[in-house]
Amino acid sequence: MCSAPRRTTVVVATTGTDNPKDLVMSAPTADRPATEFDTVSADATATSDSTETAPRLGLRKFRDELPLPKVIKIADTGDEHRTVSMRAKVGRHRFHRDLPETDVWAYEGQLPGPTIEVRRDTPATIDWVNDLFDSDGDPATLPYDVVRVPPSTTPTPTTRIAMTPGGRSVKLDPTGAADDSYPALAGTDDLTGATVVHLHGALTDGHNDGWSHNVTAPGGRTRVLYPNKQESATLWYHDHAMAVTRFNVYAGLAGFYLLRDANEASLKLPSGPYELPLMITDRNFETRVPKQPGEQRFTGRPIYKQAGIVAVDSDGEAVDTEIPVSGPFTLVNGKVWPTKKVTPRWYRLRIFNACSTRTLVLAVHNTTNESAPPSSPANNTDSAGFIPDRVTPMSVIGTDGGLLAAPAPVSTLEIGPAERYDVLIDFRSLAGQTLELRNEQGTFINAGPGEADATIMQFVIGKSAASDADWEPPVELNPDYRRYLHVGTDLQVGSQTIHSHEHFWVALIPPGPGGKGHPELWELRQLGSTEPSPGHDLIKVIDPRDATLPPAERKVLRFVPVAKLFDDANSIVFSEGSWAVWNILHLGGPPHPFHIHMTQFQMIERGQWDLAALGEEGWNADNGTTGVLPIPVDSAIDPVRQGMKDTYLIKPGEWVKLLGDFTGATGSFMYHCHILDHEDHTMMRPFVVLPKELMAFHGAHGSGHH
Repeated sequence: MCSAPRRTTVVVATTGTDNPKDLVMSAPTADRPATEFDTVSADATATSDSTETAPRLGLRKFRDELPLPKVIKIADTGDEHRTVSMRAKVGRHRFHRDLPETDVWAYEGQLPGPTIEVRRDTPATIDWVNDLFDSDGDPATLPYDVVRVPPSTTPTPTTRIAMTPGGRSVKLDPTGAADDSYPALAGTDDLTGATVVHLHGALTDGHNDGWSHNVTAPGGRTRVLYPNKQESATLWYHDHAMAVTRFNVYAGLAGFYLLRDANEASLKLPSGPYELPLMITDRNFETRVPKQPGEQRFTGRPIYKQAGIVAVDSDGEAVDTEIPVSGPFTLVNGKVWPTKKVTPRWYRLRIFNACSTRTLVLAVHNTTNESAPPSSPANNTDSAGFIPDRVTPMSVIGTDGGLLAAPAPVSTLEIGPAERYDVLIDFRSLAGQTLELRNEQGTFINAGPGEADATIMQFVIGKSAASDADWEPPVELNPDYRRYLHVGTDLQVGSQTIHSHEHFWVALIPPGPGGKGHPELWELRQLGSTEPSPGHDLIKVIDPRDATLPPAERKVLRFVPVAKLFDDANSIVFSEGSWAVWNILHLGGPPHPFHIHMTQFQMIERGQWDLAALGEEGWNADNGTTGVLPIPVDSAIDPVRQGMKDTYLIKPGEWVKLLGDFTGATGSFMYHCHILDHEDHTMMRPFVVLPKELMAFHGAHGSGHH
């Protein structure tokens, strides 16, 4: 005889304080199925017929099936005037089964926006319509609150407080009853939706590229043409409005754009239900003022909760600023920790890191029989502790800009914000088992408040074999792939030798007085041999190509910044059809996902300085590099990072050289860090590509060429 089911208490999350369902009710049982209002309090347990303990972050995992975005296919009809209309509008979205619906800003009201599919060489004309109005017909304000956790006066770091689930704006707590109510960031309560769309990774002219100043107010529309003269690739579209990209994207303005071509079709890759676009991002969610200690009542609304810090500006004055936002809940295609039933066969995953800040190190763990203690490190390999069961069924077949030459098997995959990877995953030997896609970058299994949880999503593998289970990935993927190399003073692109190219130099500067606590992006000019060195902002390096020379014969390259902010004068103008090497010097601070608009690149060199070992000879905020930075230690470029890319995760102490071909489009473009808080503050700059015939009449030029 079965004992009576144990009843536990849950607190209901609702959208209105006067809702009759805003009351304490029994947990779901066999007699009362779960409903949308079943949100577990911080100290409650799960359902009575489950051994699962209460979720430590307040929401249960794997409550939602993985949703797939609606697909809009743009066919080549031969009608050059045919347009597709895409509206940014206020929609309703439920981020988790146990949360109420809430307002979002989303393309066609869907989060993510519809996936646009188009074949290579098929032009697509799209009307991007700004329809961001509220129910009264007025321009809509942000569908969430932006708050800042004041700089901490307790031993608990501000970043940990900001990562803790919940909280709210002080306007929702007028009596100041709760200690997790925070002041709003000035101006954000009145911010309405001025938008401009960037198709990230597209080869298109500048006036179609989403120049950040070219915003459209609610009620307006912008018509753009995407030629799609590129190989098959995973692109994405998102808002790119000046200074508020982070807010508009957090509101939901992003979606996939998939290019197809004949070569991809010939490979017979997994398709239809076996091809899964995965947009990975993170959020925090607002909670009501608690009525009793330990109570956690989610409203369903996101909250943009910054970690406040005090920095010093260039005049020595204290300024309040923030650390870029990360959230405790990981979403895939708009759902928190979803689950997906799959069959034991190969699948194709179009993985995209849409986080504003967080770098992911992806791994697949077998959780069929896992029993992990709370706060177990996800990347633990210490035999004395809990060790996750990592399985290795992944092969990377493509990067941001297209397919690799051949599949690259990996056990983990690092992916920075805005990067995309095309991955094949083999479930055939795992029939009947349960897996999790996890982030091993500084995360924990069964994380607690203030910690980053490792879980991204779950795969539940069926037992019945698929009819095409004997399919294997092709040995060769992309016959058009060509490796880029820098040989002497020439470039080698496959079998083609290119004798002329330009060099461009950028420094990624640690947070400091110049950026008022934010890192900076400096556009550099090389000083001539007779020019005197300034007393500050001087960067001195030795080119790795001099490594074979005696030390006395190695040339010291000296650089000074010519621009530090977006609105500083433009200094970079390329001739259309030219090749250029971008030298990126990371002199300290966090890793930066570095994105260049207009074209795709290959990484041709990668060196590493030990910044800690350099000490005073390294970066100094008062005068630049105190000494001459030595030749960096060469770092291997693995097959995955030899692919065509438009976004690269540049790590502290790295000197990375990227080679690109500025052919096929003209106009004004941008390059920037894709940590959206950095982009919106101090880390974005313009460049221009002009037809060769115009260059004879234009006085500007690149930083140098040979």
